[in-house]
Amino acid sequence: MLSVLKNEMKVNVSTYWGPNRYCTRPSVVFCFEEISEEKMSVMQRSFVALAKYLQKNFGYSHTFDEQSAIVRNDVFEFLSSAAIFILNYVRGDLEESGYVVDNMVPVLFVEFHKPELTVKAVNILLKLLFRGSKGKEHEVYSVLNAFWDECQRGHPDFQAHALITAAKSKKLFYQNLDKKVWLYGMGKKSKIFFETSTIEDLQREVKTDKLSGKNIFNAVGAPTAQYKIVKDRDELFAAVHDIGFPCAVKPVHSDSGRGVTANIRTFDDVGFAYAEAKKYTGKSNEIMVEEHVPGRDYRLLFLRGDFIGCASSVAPFVIGDGARSIRELINAVNSKRTRNLYVSNYLRPIKIDASVKEALLVQGYDLRTVLEQGQKVTLRRNTNLGGGGSTELFENVHHDILNHAKQIARYCGLHSVGIDYITEDIGAPPSISGGKFTELNKMPGVPLFLAAGYDIARLGDQFLGSRVGNIELNLFVFQKERCNELLHSYSGEYAVFLPNTIVRKGQKINVENGHFRQLVGKVLSDKQLKSLDIIAALEFVEQYGFPTEHISTVFIGELCKTRIVCETIEKLNCRVQYA
Repeated sequence: MLSVLKNEMKVNVSTYWGPNRYCTRPSVVFCFEEISEEKMSVMQRSFVALAKYLQKNFGYSHTFDEQSAIVRNDVFEFLSSAAIFILNYVRGDLEESGYVVDNMVPVLFVEFHKPELTVKAVNILLKLLFRGSKGKEHEVYSVLNAFWDECQRGHPDFQAHALITAAKSKKLFYQNLDKKVWLYGMGKKSKIFFETSTIEDLQREVKTDKLSGKNIFNAVGAPTAQYKIVKDRDELFAAVHDIGFPCAVKPVHSDSGRGVTANIRTFDDVGFAYAEAKKYTGKSNEIMVEEHVPGRDYRLLFLRGDFIGCASSVAPFVIGDGARSIRELINAVNSKRTRNLYVSNYLRPIKIDASVKEALLVQGYDLRTVLEQGQKVTLRRNTNLGGGGSTELFENVHHDILNHAKQIARYCGLHSVGIDYITEDIGAPPSISGGKFTELNKMPGVPLFLAAGYDIARLGDQFLGSRVGNIELNLFVFQKERCNELLHSYSGEYAVFLPNTIVRKGQKINVENGHFRQLVGKVLSDKQLKSLDIIAALEFVEQYGFPTEHISTVFIGELCKTRIVCETIEKLNCRVQYA
């Protein structure tokens, strides 16, 4: 797997899909069996420079004494921490990595979401170490940036990140089942989420597009803005004439603020708004023309019908200093909003696009304009985080607003829902402020609350709820012959014989396709499951690791008390019996 370095060293790479002798999580283990003194010397000379580069440009932190001689241990300890750092930089929930010496052989272990990405991370670092001073900074950045594109596609997104953080704090089983689908807890205590929406929510026939939202608001008597639905440019202009200025134009079936133009005041603006909306109408071609509601956008988050919090987003803006152009001011803001959204507090860079240029033009500016000291200019007509907006939390939501919102949430019957409301005063009732409910969101916008400072573990815990938990899970490690005997005589309720056989109430099912870890996850997602036995041959657990760290009891057969098994058990908080 480290073939590009085959001429530099001999490395044996192993993938463990669960707890192993080195760590408790799925990990890739690199045994550096042969490495020349010359190559080791190159790595020792170059690692400080690479560590400083990562620290200066990306915020990496690694403690080492520059006054002392750099030794082999320093290099491998750097590799372990730097690998986790670059793996988590744009997305990731990886924690475990380290370095040990096993029988005189340096061993590096690094947790993974996808093993190929962890291998690639170590590979990149080794290549950079071997290049030493020959490497140019822009080339290093290019390599890392391309790698982070892969991590962004392959690692858990920020919706899952909140729930994973909570699962870790509560010591819950969690596993990715398919793309953005995650299992938390086990069996009868489990819950499956797509991002932060439960599978049950997605299967319900409750629609939350903009038109369906209007119908729900009207059904419960919640105040909402007047609107018309159109399908072409002529209908749009006629609808704007009826609704009047100012107004808003929105694609009916888009989300995340895509294609939305608000506070439209002229027919020239209507043409631009139509072009933006058409990009996101899809097959329906439906566009909503809505009366403009003055004020700020607020997102009210409800879980299981109960109010959780209120956040409000602000359109991206810059404030002049009397010296720099608007483009330079945007670049200054973006310099603090890196690809590492954890460090950037989930705030995205402001992309200079047609929407920004149009918003400036309406105000009489362009990107070359130098603003006066303290002068504030808004850069977009919508406030979404994806466009560079920011957000904050609000606590003084008027009880009339909350009562309407609670009726909406309970009418929907969803596990989670985000309800959008616009008003000039969130502390005043709609009858006084003129505030209106505007949209519903099955994906309630976790990043919006995280960017406002809502505690991530608390939010994830609220999404999971109190009923998600683990069940009794027992692991039996026997010799292969005994596993085969038990397969034919097993009389328990439910068992998985690794790698690919399920026994349920005496019925045997062989699963030919798929990875054994996915098989275990599928079984643990069964809401009827009260407990589970997992049976594995000694050779299997030594090669691939234990199936999970959330084991109640490990039963070890005769002659299976090997060093590898015992060292793995030492890392787990479970009971041990010898059978």
